[in-house]
Amino acid sequence: MNKIYLDYDQAQLDAQYDQSTLVPDLTAYQARWKARTEAAKAQFRYLERVAYGTHGDEWMDVYIPAGNGRKPIVMFFHGGAWRTPQIGSTGNAAGAYAGAGAIFVAVNFSVAPEADLDIMVRQSRAATAHAAKHAAEWDGDANRIYVLGHSSGAHQASNVAATDWTTHGLPRDVVKGLAVTSGPYDLEPVVLSKRNTYLRLDRGGVERNSAAKHLRADLAPAIVAWGGKELAEFQRQGVAFADAWEEATGSVTRLFFAENNHFDQYDAIADPDGHFAITFRAMMGLD
Repeated sequence: MNKIYLDYDQAQLDAQYDQSTLVPDLTAYQARWKARTEAAKAQFRYLERVAYGTHGDEWMDVYIPAGNGRKPIVMFFHGGAWRTPQIGSTGNAAGAYAGAGAIFVAVNFSVAPEADLDIMVRQSRAATAHAAKHAAEWDGDANRIYVLGHSSGAHQASNVAATDWTTHGLPRDVVKGLAVTSGPYDLEPVVLSKRNTYLRLDRGGVERNSAAKHLRADLAPAIVAWGGKELAEFQRQGVAFADAWEEATGSVTRLFFAENNHFDQYDAIADPDGHFAITFRAMMGLD
């Protein structure tokens, strides 16, 4: 057996980065995500497709709860293997956080194969910078920005959290907390897998866009979650990233959902009464 990464040969590594095998039909999941989105649009002040840049993909949906005073902001980055836009389900998790008083910002960005990860990460940072600079227009608090991500969106969120914001004209600590689940945080195995046929990563791209390679002591606290029925590599990535974040910052909370697969975790972050949302809201000082 020709090992490509750890103990995986090529076919095994490819399988480890193909979570679609866990749930071949996502119809029931997608129906729930869209239903939650429609409920959030009805419950909160809804700003549709707010531009944060000049490209047609550079927009975000904003869900703003009622109430006076400056509100914390949750920047959410969606999954989809870096190649699926989040049309129709931007508010899946909005209720869990806007319902407790946070502004929920669902970020759209360009996807592969038209865009590479350099573009996606740049857009995710631009969206966060836009929210920080325009927070007051939404009654938001630019000093309380938190980032949330699932799957490939967790990759985006982790890169946003690890950014040196002084190079973007913002305070170094503009991100006050990170909450991620089910993501690849180190692209070393990804570049070796069949996913690279559409990501087109080179060694520089792996270095630039792997949050695990850019951790430092002054980063915000993090929540890192994963499910016990996810593919082994996604579980390993979660464990390794949590360990690395703790080693760098001393501040990480690990959440393990033994019965959840990769897609169940997107439901988990949207459950207002679930352990993930409760822990994340506590980080933000809500509830």
